[in-house]
Amino acid sequence: MKKAILIPILFINSLIFSDTTIVALNQVHHSFGSSGNNRTAIETIQFPTNETEYSSISMRVDLECPNGGCDPWDRKAKISVYHLDQWIEIGRYVTPYGIECGWDIDVTDYRSLFKGEVQIRSFIDTWVQPGWLVSIEFDFVSGSNEYPYTVVRNLWNYDRLVYGDPTIPIDIATINEYLPNDTEEAYIRITTTGHGQGNTENAAEFSDKKHNILINSETAYIHDFWRSDCEFNQCSPQNGTWQYDRAGFCPGDKVTAQNFSVLDFSLPGNSLQLEYELEDYTNLCSPNNSSCVNGVTCSSCSYNNTGHTEPFYYIGSQLIIHTTSKHSNADAYMMIAEPGGPLSSDSSLGKIDIYLENYIPVYGISFNINIDQLSGVGLENISFQNGQGGRAEESGWTVGLNNSGFVVALSQGDGNPIQPGEGVFTQIEWNIEDLPQVSGLINISDLEVSGYFGSELSFEIGPSRIVEENLALTDIKNIPEYYVLHNAYPNPFNPLTTINYDLPKDSFVHIDVYDLMGRQIKTLVNQNMAAGYRSIHWNATNNLSQPVSAGLYIYTIQAGEFRQTKKMVLLK
Repeated sequence: MKKAILIPILFINSLIFSDTTIVALNQVHHSFGSSGNNRTAIETIQFPTNETEYSSISMRVDLECPNGGCDPWDRKAKISVYHLDQWIEIGRYVTPYGIECGWDIDVTDYRSLFKGEVQIRSFIDTWVQPGWLVSIEFDFVSGSNEYPYTVVRNLWNYDRLVYGDPTIPIDIATINEYLPNDTEEAYIRITTTGHGQGNTENAAEFSDKKHNILINSETAYIHDFWRSDCEFNQCSPQNGTWQYDRAGFCPGDKVTAQNFSVLDFSLPGNSLQLEYELEDYTNLCSPNNSSCVNGVTCSSCSYNNTGHTEPFYYIGSQLIIHTTSKHSNADAYMMIAEPGGPLSSDSSLGKIDIYLENYIPVYGISFNINIDQLSGVGLENISFQNGQGGRAEESGWTVGLNNSGFVVALSQGDGNPIQPGEGVFTQIEWNIEDLPQVSGLINISDLEVSGYFGSELSFEIGPSRIVEENLALTDIKNIPEYYVLHNAYPNPFNPLTTINYDLPKDSFVHIDVYDLMGRQIKTLVNQNMAAGYRSIHWNATNNLSQPVSAGLYIYTIQAGEFRQTKKMVLLK
């Protein structure tokens, strides 16, 4: 029976999706000189619309020499994606000394950014006219991935963080984030490279410094990013000093980001506080050091753009969160929940549940319940009541509405924010049950979300809902977008757990439970099922209705060509 489990797992990787290659840049000239500042190239690229169809995504970067030869120096370079009004770094490299080269960079964890029309930015910090010809392409490999849904949240990003100068204090922000309830894996992904030379301890390019990553105010990791393997560079031999070890990079090589897990320090459904602390250091060889003496303190106290340059760090980082269901990358996500659905608190058609997911504290919200796409007899009689209950009321907020559906929600009293989390924000009553001939679409529009001291937060809005004449208020498609087998909840459990699964179309569904020996324990579903959000309970019994022993169990789903397997633990 063990073989019967392995076959579906292997087969899922051969689903009949097609591999896709997308060219972002084709020999685009990056240079600086008489032809102008061409160090940056931005292109708008059309990516696939469904990122979950691919098992992996790689980015190929190739550098070629233009007429006149390649840039003779090693230059820092990065590639970024524009998403939710900010640039997110997806890859970094340092150019070789004057020769052509190329690299493959795994960007699978950024899959939620590569959807639809996207801006890609390529930057090389070159200061010469020959420069480089840059080609970038993305390879989408068909199949399923262990983590089809990924959240990407920008953390610390500095193009030039001056190091060791007391007159320029280092102020790296403390960041608070949130892990969704269905988080399966989460880690800080950080890329730090040191630049500048001729300083005290030859910082920051040639100085081996180790920095601290703090989670919830405790030192969780020591960030050691020193590269001691530059002499083995695949893009070698080169010109220049390519074989010397450096802080976080080697000339002519990609910079591999480091991942630091956060689930050992914070559980799903909780907030976490993140800090990045640099090792103490003072650069005595600085023009800002009044005690510096040329030829005594160091060879030169002034920066000269050649052998003595200001020490600084080039930092890019994100919080990567893998989940079992789709989440937004925005600070806040708001939608009208389907009555009776998994995100709703009520099945009544006369109540609108406003669902809110937020990664950081929210201090104010305003939006419209847009009814412009409704039609029918009595439309002018639609009315709304002020919002009640939900996370807003729990936080001491008031939610006020007018009859046009404009909503303003603000904290009261002590000014408590809506803390990071997910769930029904508020419930709004309306008189749709008295208007049976009204139908059409209803959605949220004109959303504004405020953070601390009125700062604007990024946001996304969920799909419209459809109001039918029979008073059914449902998702506009009324079905999920993708097949998904969710984590059992609770897990571990005793003696009952629930397994949710999503069907984007009518399917014959087979869900089985196996023990670790591969023996079938229980058939939970074996029938045709209509598309929708489905669930099934397991009461820890076998096919003979006998209780099973405590331990680890495997549950699998097959629906058409979709197959997925997960684990659950029974406690006694």
